Amino acid sequence: MSSGADSRLAGGTVLFSHAGTAYEFFQELGIGRNGERVLFARPRTPSGYKGKVLVKCVPLPEGPVPEKFQRARARLEEEVRLAQFLQHPNIARVHGLFEMKFGEARGLGAVMECVEGFSLNTLLTIAQMRGRYFSEAFVLYVGAEVAAALAHAHTRTDDAGNSLGIVNRDINPGCIRLRPGGGVVLTDFGVACSQLQGRLATTLPRPPGEVIYASPEALMGAVTDARSDLFSLGLVLLEFATGRHLYYPGNLKVEDESPRLSREQSHRVLAAMTTTMDMHLPPVVEDAVQRAMVFSGKDVKEAAFGLSTSLRSVFLRLLCREPASRYPTAAALELELRGQLARLGPYSAAYAVKEVETALFEGGEAMEELNLLEDEGGIVPAFPPRSQDSIPTEPHPLRSADETTTEPGPGALRLTRH
Repeated sequence: MSSGADSRLAGGTVLFSHAGTAYEFFQELGIGRNGERVLFARPRTPSGYKGKVLVKCVPLPEGPVPEKFQRARARLEEEVRLAQFLQHPNIARVHGLFEMKFGEARGLGAVMECVEGFSLNTLLTIAQMRGRYFSEAFVLYVGAEVAAALAHAHTRTDDAGNSLGIVNRDINPGCIRLRPGGGVVLTDFGVACSQLQGRLATTLPRPPGEVIYASPEALMGAVTDARSDLFSLGLVLLEFATGRHLYYPGNLKVEDESPRLSREQSHRVLAAMTTTMDMHLPPVVEDAVQRAMVFSGKDVKEAAFGLSTSLRSVFLRLLCREPASRYPTAAALELELRGQLARLGPYSAAYAVKEVETALFEGGEAMEELNLLEDEGGIVPAFPPRSQDSIPTEPHPLRSADETTTEPGPGALRLTRH
């Protein structure tokens, strides 16, 4: 494996074995945020196959290791180390770090939970295909569950009790998934920053995650904290609820907005835009930078048009340009969202599943145009067709963190040589 992506694998190739289980290559997914190779593998036990796992891997070339591979390996090892502190039912699990073989080449792979179900990206597409967005209760439910995951991550401490200062930095519709049973999962902390001892310093001139969901301070290259994740979640939920993105200018021209900027802000925008051009980033990034520095509360109101007053009030606070004006913590946001959800009446994971099944049914023939298998990275759609009579209508209590195992998966943080 002389590079990150030049080793072609045949289906069924054994990547590594551990504790009586062989992990076989199943599907190539592409290149990750840090330049790592991403793929699916199938664990094969003596009794048969046991689902799938996600594997992020980097090469271990013979001889001198290029700097890009050194950084990719350091980030991968840091992600696995950080995962031991992120034991929450709404965060995808990381099982461990293993040395793998790709023919005659070697690689290092982080083995992670493969979360089945639909991403918010796909659910938004389904909603648009059927001509109606999901209910406000659905939006509040998903938002509260993601906020719970972030509240856990943002407040983690190391073994000495010191704050880890974790910031995800990549909250986007593709990394939020709805499980077959209606649970909501945040799937990736691959570009998270933290105060983890021995971490790799990050000095990127642009946000490391999905740029169009980055906070204004991230787009400007300023220091980010937990409130940056909350802004990104606000962008995701607003788009999911309305189909509108705050950074898409629509009919509002940037030159008409420029009087809103102070001299200092104008210089910061110019510097950020120069960076996007120097890095040959797509024009949408330049648009996002401009829009992020000039949008106002009025723009948020217009983007949230058609939503209830109470939900609009959430977006008005969540999507403030200044971090100090947002919800102070993910826990505070979760409390607000759960309070609004409770006022709408009973709503649980079962109701969320029912909404998705109804959306698929109402999409009718239009659903045939969607290749859900491809959109979900080869995952079998988790919501099989059922008759309306078989859809549960009674709420089912969500499992609490206390009812969910918090022990790390097999092989966690263990480097096994083969």
